Amino acid sequence: GCYMSFEEIISRTPSKNYELKIVRRTKSDIKMNGGNDYKLISPDKSIKRKVLKKEILAYSDGDTLFLNCLPYKLQTWYAKVISDGNYFVFIAGIPMDKAMQSKEMQAGMAFGAVGGAIAGASLAMKRFLYILNKNNNTVTMVDQEVMNKLLSKYPDLLEKYNSESNKAEIQTQIEYLKILNKNE
Repeated sequence: GCYMSFEEIISRTPSKNYELKIVRRTKSDIKMNGGNDYKLISPDKSIKRKVLKKEILAYSDGDTLFLNCLPYKLQTWYAKVISDGNYFVFIAGIPMDKAMQSKEMQAGMAFGAVGGAIAGASLAMKRFLYILNKNNNTVTMVDQEVMNKLLSKYPDLLEKYNSESNKAEIQTQIEYLKILNKNE
């Protein structure tokens, strides 16, 4: 079903039941147009692209929830929710909000036209780990500082995380966020 508001997502009550398909976007499409890994399509074309891209906040195919990243300024289209608890854990594109971007991201966008196109295609393919706090509808890009803060309520888990040799890797962070979501 299609969730048209954050309240619908939290209560798991989609208000629209459009016949839609979720499609994984191609690398070339992402390099050319930016955006996230999944898009919604209306097989019979009855739902306008604007609705699919901007008005539906999330979509569930019955098994998986896909968040529309545009309202959170994380590029267009959808990201797959990896873990659901107090936080939705997901991987999405580069943030559009300058405050969330690192200096490296901003530098990559500052090249000339040709350099910018090459850097842009490269940045379009980069993926970052995010959490959406279900209590206040805010998105945070996950890094080691965020992980330490989130895990601070669980000293044993925090210690285990900090002893990981690959704690900066997204896959490791996802595993600990899944444990955190189960514990809370």
